[in-house]
Amino acid sequence: MKFKVVSSDSEGSASQDSAPEARISKMVEDNPVFLFMKGSPEAPQCGFSYRVVQVLNSWNVPFQSFNVLSDEGIRQGIKDFSNWPTIPQLYVKNEFVGGCDIIEELSGNGELADVLKSAYPDREFTPPPPPAEVQEVSSVEASEILKNQPEIAILDVRPPEERAKAALDNSRMLDNHTAQEILDSWDPETPMMLICHQGIRSRQAAQYFTSQGFQQVYNVSDGIDGWSQTVDSSIPRY
Repeated sequence: MKFKVVSSDSEGSASQDSAPEARISKMVEDNPVFLFMKGSPEAPQCGFSYRVVQVLNSWNVPFQSFNVLSDEGIRQGIKDFSNWPTIPQLYVKNEFVGGCDIIEELSGNGELADVLKSAYPDREFTPPPPPAEVQEVSSVEASEILKNQPEIAILDVRPPEERAKAALDNSRMLDNHTAQEILDSWDPETPMMLICHQGIRSRQAAQYFTSQGFQQVYNVSDGIDGWSQTVDSSIPRY
């Protein structure tokens, strides 16, 4: 189960009528771990904010946040407050830690545990496991895997017009909605198999899911085209 974070609105942390610096100070002082970001933890609105949220989630740390896109005063004020030019910005125990690259570096070398411990001394923080490797399999190998494990979800990254030309009957189109559903509700140990036309787009999608902590991710390296040639000739080639 994913750790649920709690996002915070500015109204709940400080008055909108206060000067930005005073409001920022109050938000930082009132919360052990606080993230100034674009969007919310549930719906980040920039890639860097998304990456920091993913790091914090992977460490199972409770935190609160502020969406700087909702308030231009805070958006500029936080840059002046920290003397740091970019957003997101993470504060722990009233101290500025850094932006996206620094947070990812601290997470990667394990030093983030000590930083988080200063905010939550009674918690144990365990580094998240490194991303699993995508398991590259041919269409023949994939079909054998599916015979033994028919419950594995087959996710097709191609758009509807390509799937209309050729598709596996038991596959599911991987669109943004499905991807978000997987991230929100699937157990990271749930196996999945990615497929596209010739294995390139599906490899990128497979690598994305391993980066999000999924441990059993297969990519059909020769795609539906290889499946047609080596497994099921009734599937049209295009």
